[in-house]
Amino acid sequence: MTALLTIFLIALVAASLIYLAYLLLALRNLRRQVQVIAASRTNNDVRTTSRNPLIIRLANAINTLLADQRQERADNAAVAKHIDQAINNISHDLRTPLTVASGYVQYLEEEKTLSPTKARQVLTQAEKNLETVNERLESLLEYNRITEHRLTVEATDFDLSALVQNSLLTLYDALEAASFSVTPTITSGVLVHLDQDKTRRIVQNLLGNALTHGTKTLSVALTDQSADQTVTLTVTNGIAHPIANLARLTDRFYTEDLADQTGNSGLGLYITRHLTELLGGTLTLTATAAEFTAVVTLPQHRPAS
Repeated sequence: MTALLTIFLIALVAASLIYLAYLLLALRNLRRQVQVIAASRTNNDVRTTSRNPLIIRLANAINTLLADQRQERADNAAVAKHIDQAINNISHDLRTPLTVASGYVQYLEEEKTLSPTKARQVLTQAEKNLETVNERLESLLEYNRITEHRLTVEATDFDLSALVQNSLLTLYDALEAASFSVTPTITSGVLVHLDQDKTRRIVQNLLGNALTHGTKTLSVALTDQSADQTVTLTVTNGIAHPIANLARLTDRFYTEDLADQTGNSGLGLYITRHLTELLGGTLTLTATAAEFTAVVTLPQHRPAS
C-alpha cells in the first residue's frame, strides 16, 4: 500500500507540474501577444489555443480591455479633430471682426476730410465689430466656466417678457439688415424667479443662433404655463439647408452651415443647453426641411439645489 501511495503521489505531482507548465506556457504566450500589440498599437486581439477555461476567460478579459482602449483612442482622435476644427473656427470668429474693425480705424486715419457724421458712422461700425469680438470671447470664457463647474446661480424676481422683448429689440437692426421677417408673440407680464443674467444669455444665444444660421423668417413666442408653473420660449427660424445631425447641435464645437456661412465655433447651443439645465429647465430642438425650432422650458421658480 505504501508503494502504491508513493507512486500515486509521484504521478499526481508530475501531472500537477505538467499542468502548471502548460498554464505558464499559455500565460507567456498571452503576455508576448499583449507586448506586441502594445508596441505596435495594432487592432489585433490576443488568441489562445488553450482549452483551459481559466486561460480562455483571461484572453477574453484582455480582449475586452484592448477593445476599450481602441475605442478610447478613436474617441480621443475624434475629439482632437473637433477641437482642431473648433480652434480654426474660433480663430476665424475673432480674426474677421478684428480685421474689419482695423480696416475702419485705418480708413478714419487716412481720410482726413470726412464729415463728422460720416466719421461717426465709420466709428460705429468699428465699435460693432469690436463688440462682436467681445461677445465671442465671452462665449469662450463661459464655456470654460461650464467645463470647470464654476457657474453659480443667483435667482431674483424679474419680468421675463420685458427681457425677451429688449433682447429682440437689440437685434432689430441686424435682423432688418439680414431681411428677416420677425413675428413676436410674447405674453406680457410673465414674472419669474431665476438667474436673470443666465436667462438673458439663453435668450440672446437663441436669437443670435437664429440670426447667424437662419434665413428669411423668425418667430419668437413666450408663453406662461400656469398649470405646471413653467414658462416656454420658442424660437423658430427658416433655414437654407436641411439639418443633417439635429441631435449633435448641442455638442461642443459642433456646427452646421445652415445659412451659407462659415467660421462659427459651435458653442452657442452647447452653452444654452447647459445654462438651461443649470436653471432646472430643458432645451428641445426640432427641425423640418425648411425650419429650425428651439424650445426652452424653464420653471418660474428655480428648484432649490
